[in-house]
Amino acid sequence: MITIENSFLVDRSAADVYGVFSQIENIAWAFPTVKRVDVVDADHVNVGILLKMGLLSLDNNLSLEIQERTPPSKLVAGGFAIPGKGLARAARLADKEGKTHISMVLNLDELGGNKSRIRYVIQVDAQGNLKRVYDAVIKGQRVK
Repeated sequence: MITIENSFLVDRSAADVYGVFSQIENIAWAFPTVKRVDVVDADHVNVGILLKMGLLSLDNNLSLEIQERTPPSKLVAGGFAIPGKGLARAARLADKEGKTHISMVLNLDELGGNKSRIRYVIQVDAQGNLKRVYDAVIKGQRVK
């Protein structure tokens, strides 16, 4: 399991931040390397991601659903990613291998004075060669 956690402060109230992130399209654009966002409805989105690993561009298709809304402090989303042909080839996956489960929890803490803290945890459950590719991509993205 790959876990990405972070927190940071913003000069906005938790309600303002929640208003932005409660829109599924905005959650989708928050993922790094997003190239395409197709909104299905208020809780579902399909995302095309282009992962960079060195000189290779690897495509990935993410289907994401908001599973819990607790205004103005929490959003929970989950879904799965299916590797595109380039990523499947790079990870040497057989047909129908490589479905990756993804979960994201966004917590907003009101700090007063029009300030809030954004905390998020993204968990990616990938296996085998695909996990090794993701580890390499994430390592490169963290530097950026």
